[in-house]
Amino acid sequence: MKGIIKIFAFLFILIVLESCEDDIDQGRSLAHIAYAPTSFEPDYPETFPKLEIPVNNPLTMEKIVLGQHLFFDPILSADSTMSCASCHDPSLAFTDALEFSAGIDGLFGTRSSMSLVNTGFFYNGLFWDGQVTSLEAQALLPVEDPIELHNNWPNLMAKLKDHDFYPEMFREAFGITSTSQMAKEMAARAIASYERVLISGNSKFDRWLMDLDALTDEELEGMEMYFDR
Repeated sequence: MKGIIKIFAFLFILIVLESCEDDIDQGRSLAHIAYAPTSFEPDYPETFPKLEIPVNNPLTMEKIVLGQHLFFDPILSADSTMSCASCHDPSLAFTDALEFSAGIDGLFGTRSSMSLVNTGFFYNGLFWDGQVTSLEAQALLPVEDPIELHNNWPNLMAKLKDHDFYPEMFREAFGITSTSQMAKEMAARAIASYERVLISGNSKFDRWLMDLDALTDEELEGMEMYFDR
């Protein structure tokens, strides 16, 4: 009799554990939140090359807004002290104005933070060594870089799924119906969307290209020397 009771108790525990796993897998429902993405057409000068938008990541306002939030949120780092913007400061042309950039552990890399302005037009590789070919691929790497944000994506996604407003923003950006569907690829696509619209277009050189009298004689002379082969 005791043996039968033990068997039933064991089976009951298994059922409870499977039920808990199902709850975890299903996540929190987001279906009640409206999903109506708004297409976004970036505005840039005619003198610029064509901005190529990936077929699998069309620009929408919702993705750009989500990407902007993630870009400036220190939640991306392991200790929540640094964000993408820590090394890509908008007031410094999205750089940190340092020779070498340091991560959350105070370790310095071997390169400075490159500007993100107009990176949407970079089609021959990103990072200083051109190791990746898209903004989406680039956005995945700093989170897990041991010198930079020194985090890991499973840990970060767990925080985002349990966050006050990120699940709603992921729903609005990607149409997911549950927090269990939130994925690092979506976060990367959102960050890439935000970075893709960091377009200048109003520098003195841009205005000169538009046939405006924007450069001084000294600047014109410097430009000629700069482009002289």
